[in-house]
Amino acid sequence: RKFTTMSGEKVTIKSENPKGDLPCIVFDELLAESDKGLVVIQEWWGMNKQIKEEAHDIGKMGNFVTIVPDLYRGKIATDHEEAGHLMSNLDWPGAVKDIRATILHLKSMGCKKVGSLGL
Repeated sequence: RKFTTMSGEKVTIKSENPKGDLPCIVFDELLAESDKGLVVIQEWWGMNKQIKEEAHDIGKMGNFVTIVPDLYRGKIATDHEEAGHLMSNLDWPGAVKDIRATILHLKSMGCKKVGSLGL
C-alpha cells in the first residue's frame, strides 16, 4: 500500500515487530541515479514534518534514497513531557525489528549500500 505526497511516498512495510506493519516515508526520486539508501531515525518527537524535511534534504545532499520509519506508529509529541513519555515507552527490541525492516525494504528497491542516521 503506497501513495505519493509532496513530502515523499507513504509506504507500509512488513515488520517482525509485534505491533505489525510499519508506516514509513520514502524519498526515492534519486533511485535512478544512486544505489545508496539511508534510514533516517526520528527524534523523540516522532515522525513530524521536520524529520521528513531533514530526510529529504539529507537524501538530496548525499545522493541517497532515504526512508523514515514511524517507530511510534502515528503518535507525534507536542511538548517535552509527551516526547519523553513516548521515548521511554518505546519497545526497543521492536524498534530494532522495524529498522531492520526498513533496511530490507531499501535493499528490495535496489539499494546496494544502506546505512542509518539518528537525528
